[in-house]
Amino acid sequence: MNIENLLNKEQLEAVYHKDGPILILAGAGSGKTRVITYRIAHLLSEHRIPPGNILAVTFTNKAAMEMKSRIKKAAGKQAEEIQISTFHAFGCKILRRHADKLGYTRQFSIYDEDDRERLVKECMHQAKVSDKEMKPYEIIKRISSIKNMLISPSEYSEKYASEYTSKITARIYEIYEEKIRRCNAMDFDDLISRPVELFVKKPEILALYRDKFRYILIDEYQDINNSQYVLITMLAEKYKNICVVGDDDQSIYRFRGADITNILGFEQDYPEAKVIRLEQNYRSTKNILSAAHSVIKNNAGRKDKELWTDNTEGEKITFYYADDEVHESECILDAVDRLMRFEGVRLKDIAVFYRTNAQSRVIEDRFRRAGLPYKLIGGIQFYGRMEIKDLLAYLRTVANPSDIMSFKRIINVPPRGIGDATIDRVEEYTFEKSLTFFEGLGEADKIEGIKDSTRSSLLKLYGLIKHLVDSRGEMRIQDILKTIISGTGYLDYWSQDASPKAKDRVDNIRELVSAISEFEDSSKEAKLEDFLNQVALVSDADKLDENADAVTLMTIHSAKGLEFDTAFIAGMNEGVFPHRNCIEEPDGIEEERRLAYVGITRARKKLFLLSAVSRRQFGAKKEGKISRFVDEIPAELLMHKGRLPVKTTEEKYMKTGAETLMVDAEPDYGLPDEEIPPLKPGDRVKHKVMGPGYVARIEPHGSDFKVTVVFQKCGKKVLSAAYAGLKKTG
Repeated sequence: MNIENLLNKEQLEAVYHKDGPILILAGAGSGKTRVITYRIAHLLSEHRIPPGNILAVTFTNKAAMEMKSRIKKAAGKQAEEIQISTFHAFGCKILRRHADKLGYTRQFSIYDEDDRERLVKECMHQAKVSDKEMKPYEIIKRISSIKNMLISPSEYSEKYASEYTSKITARIYEIYEEKIRRCNAMDFDDLISRPVELFVKKPEILALYRDKFRYILIDEYQDINNSQYVLITMLAEKYKNICVVGDDDQSIYRFRGADITNILGFEQDYPEAKVIRLEQNYRSTKNILSAAHSVIKNNAGRKDKELWTDNTEGEKITFYYADDEVHESECILDAVDRLMRFEGVRLKDIAVFYRTNAQSRVIEDRFRRAGLPYKLIGGIQFYGRMEIKDLLAYLRTVANPSDIMSFKRIINVPPRGIGDATIDRVEEYTFEKSLTFFEGLGEADKIEGIKDSTRSSLLKLYGLIKHLVDSRGEMRIQDILKTIISGTGYLDYWSQDASPKAKDRVDNIRELVSAISEFEDSSKEAKLEDFLNQVALVSDADKLDENADAVTLMTIHSAKGLEFDTAFIAGMNEGVFPHRNCIEEPDGIEEERRLAYVGITRARKKLFLLSAVSRRQFGAKKEGKISRFVDEIPAELLMHKGRLPVKTTEEKYMKTGAETLMVDAEPDYGLPDEEIPPLKPGDRVKHKVMGPGYVARIEPHGSDFKVTVVFQKCGKKVLSAAYAGLKKTG
């Protein structure tokens, strides 16, 4: 395999390194996926390393699939035997084989954030803790952090629960672990912490995996948390053939437990480690890279490096200073329209980024009104819809009859006359008799205090699930689902519903059947657990349809690993980005600055930054201050449009007394000289009726131009350049 002409010097050095630890500091757009691909292919073809001895781990299914596809092209079919997956999928695979060693069955359920919230609320009710004392999301965050640190409920209670809040957390954590174990279920944190627990309790199993995975590659190493770090360190301890690829400047998931010190301290963990820096960027223009570096260099906690590129200088970065968030979104819409009409830019090559999901509402609203297609990443996706989660809960009860939370979700869906009092009675009975909730349903005729009609409904539901549990080995997954739908009347229930969303729900139910059929076609031995795994472990980035011709709207956190020809970053205001909650936190600004760096480096050719004079918060407008991250970009890299920032004194921005006027910078129309309008933003003009004013904006309109003029007497007017009779006065 001759790759000398495909890779640069540093990339080749990383590929050719065989044994021992190696840290590859790969800047944004520096070709790290290509390096990982060829490194694995080189291990296979040149060093004859068996594919089963290689483990490659990344953070999204999309990245794992892309990696697997590239390696297959470079190394052939043997790539199929390599374990390439996300951390959580890898942990899940280990647990599906060995969960019985930890007191679970191998058919355990995986609880998503919605399941976890419902379970925490149950625990709070049992512990008599109201949401006025602590909010469920606060407890979830605390429990996740504790699990990430690999601390058990008893250890946390003994060593860390010293004040009121931590004591509440300890009590709920204890109840939570009891309940989730009784459900034979695991949350996302368990998919990492339980394999660590397994390896500690069963060193012989750890020894098997150490010998199996002699070569380990970890992508996005800057984003791993403590439990992931421990898991990988345990696996790599024997052979130390660990290759980690990452960029400390792109560590942006501290809120998920990511610890930047893992990548910064790699050389302390492995003193013999080889360190290679990939600093040549193949993605962005020189101006975009200069802007990114001018921001990130202000961080103290980073390894020294600066990206460079052979790409063109490129356009300046456009900075819009808008009136408010509504005008900000209109600026985005207007710019997208110009890019489409005059530069032939495709919508699929454009993305709009923002700091929080809530910011998308105004942008979506303006896009909808204009009829501009967009795809929202991070909103309610297909598998998050109510009717889909209902049917998935039914499937989980079939796969794992111990899953009490799933039973509770579907026990009265569609309505069967089964209320909370009945559910509590069944749960009390099962606890007294040491039965599972499912087994308790089967003995509904023995439970006192339940009406005959309700008892009949419980036994009917039990009979349906029991039949599917006993028969599922001989049934296709789609047939299991169809039996659930027909046996419960779930489709009929929504077909007869008169609500506006009912038709969409019916369509979604049918689409779920199609999704399962497609899944079964892709695998000869498709199992129900495999389908449920796939659904549970999908991330926002995995849901991006790259072929749909629509503008992508997403948070910058979701944008990690993606790239677009044109990128907009909205909300560049202090308190929005950087976020108000992070400004006072230790190292909070450094993480926000890394987030800004990630956003900037998503752009290949064009970058737009947008800020607003004021923003509406809780119904009231508040004055905004331009983000420090905009101020950190040198003025010569920016082209300003919109209002004049107060501190700017350049003459190209017009000022009248204390008023700052709204003036567009001169646009690049991409037209022949004879078709360029005779006026430009900032020109002083006079109208024979309306008197003197200045040109604020010019937009192409058919064979003419629309001219927005702010007159001294009658305010803003939009006129035709051809017929307005405007006379230029300065």
